[in-house]
Amino acid sequence: MTMPTCRATRTNGTPCKATATPSGMCCFHDPELQKPMADARKRGGHNRSNARRAAKHIPADMKALASQLMEAISETYDGRLDPRRLSAMGTAAGAIVRIHEVAETELRIAALEQAAEGGNGTLTSLVNTYRRPS
Repeated sequence: MTMPTCRATRTNGTPCKATATPSGMCCFHDPELQKPMADARKRGGHNRSNARRAAKHIPADMKALASQLMEAISETYDGRLDPRRLSAMGTAAGAIVRIHEVAETELRIAALEQAAEGGNGTLTSLVNTYRRPS
């Protein structure tokens, strides 16, 4: 049994060959499905954005800092915040990030030392043992 094809015409004038839905048109030509399809594309685009992917890698205790910096950048751009204040915030944020990196390195070293002394378990579980709760 052959599947029914869409009854719409493509932009180049040829008949659409996609499988039809119960409306007689494919999901791309069915007017009832245009909004849900657009919404799905939009959600897909947001979830694939570089900002969204980067946000997944920001440690929980650093998310508030990142949010404040983004707000300060916006306020500076709009002229509501003196650029010197943003610069000071950036310097302080850089110091906080470096402290966080040093602490993370120390945790990893402690986990490796424990593993080298005969501890059992994976490196990830050992790091998580030493990691402070978020």
